[in-house]
Amino acid sequence: MNHYSSIKELVIDCYNAEGKMPSYTKLTALVRKHFPNSKWKETHYAWYKSAFNTGKISTGTDADNIQERENDIEETLNDSLESRVSLERDLHNYVANKLDAIETGLKLHDRGIEYKTEIGRIDILAIDNADGFVVIELKAGKANDRDIGQILGYMGCMSGKKDDVRGILVAANFDDRVIFAAKSLPNIRLIKYKLNFDFDEVR
Repeated sequence: MNHYSSIKELVIDCYNAEGKMPSYTKLTALVRKHFPNSKWKETHYAWYKSAFNTGKISTGTDADNIQERENDIEETLNDSLESRVSLERDLHNYVANKLDAIETGLKLHDRGIEYKTEIGRIDILAIDNADGFVVIELKAGKANDRDIGQILGYMGCMSGKKDDVRGILVAANFDDRVIFAAKSLPNIRLIKYKLNFDFDEVR
């Protein structure tokens, strides 16, 4: 059994062994095995994959630089995660207060912000002009097929309370699979948001 001094060393070893980035499932299992106290997440995997593709990480195993680079990676990931959480929070607040920007006539359900269900919390639950439920899920970055599965799950959960349930997925961008999936799901709309910056002079 190999003994790794860092997650980066493990990732590089796996990359060299396969000649490519190993699958998320396989790499996650190895990280959990060798570093059981790690805060490893899918965003870490995505960072490593991108770093290999862009040459930020060499497939060499220079042990003197591994720990230093590991600290840099963790700091970068923490900054990225904090920015994403902040953006999602701002997006959530904006949409909750400006539902007409998503669809004319939408109104917030009485308990529509982070509406609690038995399978999780819906970001926003709205009511449309026909008194139907509209499940709104918000993603700060690109939406993937997992997000389609999530919103479908919420819609199915709410269908037990109303016959008319639709879904709206709001994201900065969408994977091609999401776009094609939505074409066969008439009750789901995809809405892309854009960021605008306003500037106020402070002094």
